[in-house]
Amino acid sequence: MLSAETVHGESARYAAQVVCVPGLWASAAVWRGFAGYLGHRGWECHLVDVRPVSGGVEARAAAVAEYAAALPAPAILLGHDGGGLIALAAARRSPPAALVLLAPLAPGSRGARLLTLAPRSLLALLLDRRVPPPSGLAAAAWLDLPGPARARVQPLLAPEDAASVRELLWGRLRLEPAPGPPALLVAGGRDRVLAPASAAPLARALGAELRVLETAGHWPLAGPGWQEAGALVHRWLVQRLGEPLLELHAEAMAEREVEDDGAE
Repeated sequence: MLSAETVHGESARYAAQVVCVPGLWASAAVWRGFAGYLGHRGWECHLVDVRPVSGGVEARAAAVAEYAAALPAPAILLGHDGGGLIALAAARRSPPAALVLLAPLAPGSRGARLLTLAPRSLLALLLDRRVPPPSGLAAAAWLDLPGPARARVQPLLAPEDAASVRELLWGRLRLEPAPGPPALLVAGGRDRVLAPASAAPLARALGAELRVLETAGHWPLAGPGWQEAGALVHRWLVQRLGEPLLELHAEAMAEREVEDDGAE
């Protein structure tokens, strides 16, 4: 069953709320710093943990879509790594206000397949058991964070549902645009899982705008310069969603003016 925690915005500013979907092996807590950055700018963020949901990508997408549909405001789906593709599948079920993919996986690509080459991972997949996080060379490519950031993220990783790993890494997943919402794909210029040369064709296949952060790796939400990624996402959302996004802010300002007049 999907679980979630909420990071409240510092003021009621936007008529939309952000649903953050973590990547493979990661808990919702990997989003806390990034969500705090967005919260400081007025966004309310919902950090969902999809790891308890078994049955593959579509089962997880259904859970995310159901959660987003129950929010009191339109949802923006924000996914990292495999969570980006879960967000994409959820967007096809129930169109969100916008879709943002941070360093998404490219199923069946060399970078994706590398993550399960360890013997223990292959054995877990063959026996349909939970798959441990990448180790060895695969971990160096996937968890490409400096020491302190890596030390914060590693305790938040746990074995994964085999069906989801197979679909996301071995290419058993249909890639096509989600109809309706504007979409953004953010790639890292130093990402060895989603190589920069693969980011452009993936963005085209998904109907997404592409932005490349040259100094980022596979974890733009937690690695060096993660604030740059946060600022990029914030600016893009405001630019693409425009005036309707500010309705809640306008209402809040009007209510505050009425309260101030009454206090005089």
